Amino acid sequence: MKKLSKFLAAAMLGLSVAACGNGGGSAATAAPAATAAPAATEAPAATEAPAAPAETKAGNLKIAYIVAHLGDKSFADSGERGMQQLKSEGYETKTFEVGDDASKYEDQILDTIDQGYNLIVASSTYFDQCHALAQEYPEVKFVIFDDSKDPADLLDNEAVIFYAQNEGSYLVGMMAAAMSKSGTVAVNYGMPNPVIFDFVTGYVNGVLDYNEANGKSVKVVSAAVGSWSDPATMKTICLDQARNNNADVFYQVAGGSGDGLFEACVETKTWAIGVDSDQYQAYKDSENPEKADVILTSMLKEVGNSIVSMVHSIDKGEDVWKKTTTLGLAQDSVGYVNNEFFKANVPADVQDAMAKAAEDVKSGAKKVKSYFDFANENEFNDYIATAQ
Repeated sequence: MKKLSKFLAAAMLGLSVAACGNGGGSAATAAPAATAAPAATEAPAATEAPAAPAETKAGNLKIAYIVAHLGDKSFADSGERGMQQLKSEGYETKTFEVGDDASKYEDQILDTIDQGYNLIVASSTYFDQCHALAQEYPEVKFVIFDDSKDPADLLDNEAVIFYAQNEGSYLVGMMAAAMSKSGTVAVNYGMPNPVIFDFVTGYVNGVLDYNEANGKSVKVVSAAVGSWSDPATMKTICLDQARNNNADVFYQVAGGSGDGLFEACVETKTWAIGVDSDQYQAYKDSENPEKADVILTSMLKEVGNSIVSMVHSIDKGEDVWKKTTTLGLAQDSVGYVNNEFFKANVPADVQDAMAKAAEDVKSGAKKVKSYFDFANENEFNDYIATAQ
């Protein structure tokens, strides 16, 4: 029998944590610090799923994955790949597509509980509904990804996943600086918020470290579109940066607006860096394959891998509850696309430097600068100014 539950209204700062702009999110209040570095070996396999624990309790878990729609070639589909990985390991999983009507979310998630699912996995879009149900069903566990919460705001049956997007951005920032012939690169985003600023911080850190290691002075220009779905404005911004600042490598963290960056790079014959998913492949398979041929790589945020990693942690009895867990390169939850196009167009020494940097981050030898390291936004702005 279903219980009636209160709808919790929580004041949240909207994040496009996936940089995709269509996935909602909440305030990044006190995210744990992340970690990254420079120099030479084999590029990381960013899409390899985490290994299953030696012993699992798969029979005790019934996992429900809550998503608006599959087929987005980004966050939702990445999470689904994680579900399929877990299913192949023996877990009972089911994906529930709940659509776009927020007024129905709580009842739809409640339906999964009525069907016996005892581990609910959902993005930050559904935090309020999950939080309300977590209070009524303490025996059900909830994993919310793409969010950051203070432990005081969480219940004993809630766990939150936050991504170290600064780590992946650091690596592509190094690459951007190395690939620039003009000495200026760009990072443009949809809307300003803490998580997006974390992308920017990592990217700038990568450029600055490249400069220090190589005696260069590559600069970074940056701009906000003001929307996650305005490719025309993004294109105008990038054309201006190419013509007036001589920027020749562009990183987009802007969701649907990012398409305008790729258009501008095609027009100006400059390089682009995608975000979240393999955008080279997405465009290669689209009606505009010419856009793929400017995308050197994409900074990946591996939602599926992070879910698999979290479930493995739960199975091993690790203390993940009532806290935010940050996942990054070490958990294969962020990374970059290392495809044939990347290998053909990025010099071997740059590839080696990125791979070495990734290993240094994983080992803890290198800590990447994070937006969440700054005491306030003025400190962030001062740091960004050092690369301008």
